Amino acid sequence: MENRWKVTAKQSGLMLAVGVVLNPTGAQANTCNWTSTPERMIVAELYTSEGCSSCPPADRWLSSQLTTPERARSILALSFHVDYWNYIGWQDPYSSKQFTQRQYAHKSRGNVSQIYTPQYVFSNREVRRWGQAGLIPQQLAAMKQDKAPISLHMSLERKQANQVEIKVKADWLDERYKAGRMFIALYEDKLSQQVKAGENRGELLRHDRVVRHLSQAVAVSSADSVRVFTQTIPADWNQENVGIGVIVENSESNTVLQALNATGALARCS
Repeated sequence: MENRWKVTAKQSGLMLAVGVVLNPTGAQANTCNWTSTPERMIVAELYTSEGCSSCPPADRWLSSQLTTPERARSILALSFHVDYWNYIGWQDPYSSKQFTQRQYAHKSRGNVSQIYTPQYVFSNREVRRWGQAGLIPQQLAAMKQDKAPISLHMSLERKQANQVEIKVKADWLDERYKAGRMFIALYEDKLSQQVKAGENRGELLRHDRVVRHLSQAVAVSSADSVRVFTQTIPADWNQENVGIGVIVENSESNTVLQALNATGALARCS
């Protein structure tokens, strides 16, 4: 098989390879598959920090409202821990400058009016009153009327105990859209941390959907629709609680074209 192109990056100890990857051992591999919904999935991003005293309620709201099995089929919830609160005395172990940059990119593109935590962004639109009772039902009702312009098909193949290959294919269903940029996110549920300094000193904080790795954007189009990511899983991740999210955005308008959520993906394909 020809390796058409390859990009390699190293971030937080996690290796990312994009391209066509072969299994040199020829060993029998366990493969699992997921397909996106016909409707355009909601992408709910939370920008948060363990160093921010107003963030725990937003973290709890994500866990209680966005991660039930029913809603996980319609909502890809991702919790991005930013690093600009670390100066106050507590180094958030899940924080990353990359996530801070993603939040600032939302502002530069006009998706949000200002930068703050906790901040929710739903499908690239700022949501300020995220705690109101009717928000999620309204979002889900609108989603049912919004057919996705692309369909995503993801397969996960276990290469080694700590390495998986993730293949994503985008089928283009609307002739108005022919290209975009794709991200994959590996997130972890059921995390907890005893905070020993900063604004949340003494608190035991619990988190779900914490992004542990976000790939760089890779181009995808109707003419070149398959991307393959090989991921090495760090030893300090609990693979039983790791899921995978896929996002494809329009290259010009940064509109979310479609997303896919594979909860508990590594446990299902062990």
